[in-house]
This record gives sequence, C-alpha cells and structure tokens, in this order.
Amino acid sequence: MNTVMIATTPGREQWLAQCLASLKGHPAVVLSDPNTYELGKIKWMLDNTTVDRFLFLHDSVVVKDVKFFDLVFSYPKSVAISPDPNKFGMYMGVFHRNTLNKVGVPDVKTKEDAIYHEIHWCNKYCSAEDVPVLFSDFTDYTAKKTEMVFGRKNLVLENDYLIKYKGTWHSPVHGGGPPEKKPNRRR
Repeated sequence: MNTVMIATTPGREQWLAQCLASLKGHPAVVLSDPNTYELGKIKWMLDNTTVDRFLFLHDSVVVKDVKFFDLVFSYPKSVAISPDPNKFGMYMGVFHRNTLNKVGVPDVKTKEDAIYHEIHWCNKYCSAEDVPVLFSDFTDYTAKKTEMVFGRKNLVLENDYLIKYKGTWHSPVHGGGPPEKKPNRRR
C-alpha cells in the first residue's frame, strides 16, 4: 500500500486544506500536534502502523500533478524528494520501515533538535540505505521566487509535480527566510 502522511500542527488548517485538496482524493494520514516535529510523526507511523513505506509531506506542499505519486512510489525502498541541505531535506520523501528499524528514530523535544536531525539523522538513514534523490533541483538555491501565502512570506520551491512553500530558508538569491513567529510553528 502506498501511504501518504501529511505533517501539520494546530492552527495551520488553511495550509492543510490546500495540501489535501491538491491530492485529488489520494488517501492520506494526517498527523497534527504541536510538539513532535517531523521525527515524532515519522516515529508515530513506525510505531502505530504496519505500512512498509510511506511518503512524508508537509502541509505546505501542493501536489500539482498526481502522477507524482506513481513516480515517487516507483522506487523499491526509500527516495528523497530533495538534496537540500542534504538527502531528505525538509524530511520529505518515502521512508522504508526496515531502514527506520535499523537506524531508530530519535525523540525530538525542540525545533533546534529537529533542525539538527534534519542533517545528522537523515545522513545516518542514508548511510543505512542507498537513497536516491527524486528531484536534484528542488532546492532553496534553485527557487525562483518568494510569495505571501496565508500571511507568511515563503520561498517557493516548484517543479512540474510539486510546490513547497518554505517559511525558513537559506538562499543566496533570496536571502534567508523570516524568523519564525512561534517556536512550535512548522516550516
């Protein structure tokens, strides 16, 4: 079964509605809480489901073409959507249960921990499995614009399949993203 998991937090109902509408009826598991960050949601999927693989997306993603699901699930195990700042940048991609069991999923208590593990845990995951990258140019550095969405300035990562609105970023062209307004706010 090709499972899609959408990560969100309370107060982001507009983002979630936009994301879910873009799935065009593709089923998704929505996980919402203010304190577990990305790895907490990944751990929840590992501990509370039996799915072999699942696609992790943020609520700030819009699927432009549902052929994306066939493409991303055509890989036999894991696949990262972006290589920025490393494979599984933004934690987005398909995670494989066997690899998750091998590397474990750390408990994350702060946004700083989540940012740290975006590099270090994702590198550990990719050391346990040879993970391809689906879109090598889906990066902060190749983004062409910023846009106000739901009252937030965003860097817009976009290709034929996806749009990802990022509230924090690092780009020499667009500068850094605005500081987050609340410590628990998702990106």
